[in-house]
Amino acid sequence: MDLGLLAEVAGLGLAAVDVVGIAFMPILLAQRDGLRRALVFLLGSFVALVAMGLVFTTGVGTVVADFNERYPWLEPGVEVFGGVVLLGVGALMLVRARSGQSHAPDNLVEKLTLPMPLLFGFGALLVTIQSIVDVVFVVAMVEAGTRGLPFPQVLLLVLAYAVTALLIQSAVVAAYLLTPHHRRDHVMGDFAGWLARRGEFWAGVVSVALGVGLLIFAGPDFAAALG
Repeated sequence: MDLGLLAEVAGLGLAAVDVVGIAFMPILLAQRDGLRRALVFLLGSFVALVAMGLVFTTGVGTVVADFNERYPWLEPGVEVFGGVVLLGVGALMLVRARSGQSHAPDNLVEKLTLPMPLLFGFGALLVTIQSIVDVVFVVAMVEAGTRGLPFPQVLLLVLAYAVTALLIQSAVVAAYLLTPHHRRDHVMGDFAGWLARRGEFWAGVVSVALGVGLLIFAGPDFAAALG
């Protein structure tokens, strides 16, 4: 296994900041049986990420790999395109963060009161939709699916992405468990307030930084392939 590739895919997962998913954690934890409900939501998201990753790397990724052999500019081109999109999205987030507070949409928050099986499905559906439109996910899966690696290594890369993509949400749950019982509601309330004030700003910063990084690292390869 190429440890550099593993670190790159894991880093892309960590950079895929999901402000809505993070905002859901204190809301779920504040509910009755909140810890279990938060874990069920996270499990649905994890299963969907792994399933989507395997579909992309072993299905769509095979097609991309074939194209990449004929058109060597394709892989760095996807990364350059992703960098441009991330720069634009990050800039938009920063502009929105200056104009007001960000929060999870009310119609999505209502879904967090669903029964456990439907909550699992909601977590899976939400992350599936996000993955389809998420350029970070696409770049990571292109990296994992175009190297001609054996299935166990591809699975490890997909698992690494899924774990790091949900790392911040998991950290919120861990912080909840480590907080004394009598202070949990207060701490989660403070975190939700901070996230509403500053969450979109920091997501924008990460998006801009990742976009610049992709352009720096993939731009020369893209130019060389075109040349």
